[in-house]
Amino acid sequence: MKKIVLATVLSIAATLVLIALALPFWFGLETEKTYAAMLDQLSRSSGLQFTGKNYERGWLSSTAESVIRRPEASFEIVARHHISHGPLPLDRVLEGKWLPAQAHITSQIQLDPPGNKDTFTLPPLTATTTFHFNGASSVHAELSPVKKAGAQGQIIDWRGMDADMTFDREWKKIRLDVRMPALALATPGKQGEFSLSKAVLHSDMHEGTAGYFFGDGALTIGQIEFGGATERVSLKGLEISTSAQPVGENVTLIIRYQIGEIRAGDERFGPGQLVMELRHLDAAALVKFKNEMDGLYRGNLPPPQAAMMLAGKGLELIGSLSKKAPELEITRLSFKTRDGEISGRAKFVLDGRKTNLTQNPMKLLTSLVGDVEVSIPSPVVKQMLAPQIRRDIETHYRNGSLNEQEIAKLDPAKMAAIVDQVFPQYLARNEFTRSLVEENGAYKLTLTLRQGQMLLNGKPIHLPTRAAVTL
Repeated sequence: MKKIVLATVLSIAATLVLIALALPFWFGLETEKTYAAMLDQLSRSSGLQFTGKNYERGWLSSTAESVIRRPEASFEIVARHHISHGPLPLDRVLEGKWLPAQAHITSQIQLDPPGNKDTFTLPPLTATTTFHFNGASSVHAELSPVKKAGAQGQIIDWRGMDADMTFDREWKKIRLDVRMPALALATPGKQGEFSLSKAVLHSDMHEGTAGYFFGDGALTIGQIEFGGATERVSLKGLEISTSAQPVGENVTLIIRYQIGEIRAGDERFGPGQLVMELRHLDAAALVKFKNEMDGLYRGNLPPPQAAMMLAGKGLELIGSLSKKAPELEITRLSFKTRDGEISGRAKFVLDGRKTNLTQNPMKLLTSLVGDVEVSIPSPVVKQMLAPQIRRDIETHYRNGSLNEQEIAKLDPAKMAAIVDQVFPQYLARNEFTRSLVEENGAYKLTLTLRQGQMLLNGKPIHLPTRAAVTL
């Protein structure tokens, strides 16, 4: 009896050993399929061409190379990969990480093309990719910091970058986060300094109606500075964000531009915000256009031919979208200055429900209706015209109409009084300000577009294209 039990145990143990030995090889087969599918998906979604080559599959691990190209570029970038097979990837086990996975890939990509003679060269991009058992994948990539000086004393100080990306088996849910701490460019003795800090890119998208990707994305930058020691401009709290949401078979897209503060010398502006909403966008038409553009891009056509095809496809897209009467509305325009807030609003509708704009694009203007209104505080308008007034005073001085004693008496208070006195004359003379209408301490501009006719503050103005107006 004991012999039977021992034989059974040994048989089970041998079977388990065989399974353990076979599993890495089987996971290696599955990993090669997943790897090929990932390259194919990257080629279809990134605008680059990813081609796999030199895949050498082993028992516990494999090695591979992939080539990355831009269709119109003459160079290529080679990525080299070391692939550890599951269910317990060996390289992770050696690091003390016993997390099961289908495979774990370590990659190194030299971003600088062969023959690059530039002073600044990027360090290699390193990435680790994990293929999970449920088909999802996660990627972590890093670019090391680099600081270099050029022959003319230029200094480039880049604090590196890292990124994380996750996606499901079908690439229908994709999340991306990219972080860049700081970048500084300096040219000693010249006004060429530039710095950027705390740049973060975030995107969380999922495939929905007609294959369109919905979700949110944002690019934020803590601060940008440029200029020299005496003339320096600083921008703080920049953000560009988008949100795409499904509404039936259509897309509603919200785009926000925000800035916390702008400093230029002693002047300070901000905060400012621009919010746009695009509604009733046909999801199927947008996806079709994207697919056609991808095919055109991969076709590597001569530039003139590609430009003509792009223009044709663009008109076709406008015609298709117009069937749903899409809207573009500026729901918020606000920019604060020390003299008041500049504000505005706008709304445009392209109604092609009764007109085929694809066959007759000349009817585009007659199908577009819209209204724009901008309000600028009176002190801001005066500040806009003050530089021209000062330049004219300097011209009078150079021409001898004013002497040095008279110029010396022009302190800030007297200059402000002169600006107030001649302001109405300059208001009527300036190409932009003479279109403004005063209302309750502010100057407003209204623009209306109806049936191909444009009205500025209620008065008709001529459009550049006569043919479009006379249809």
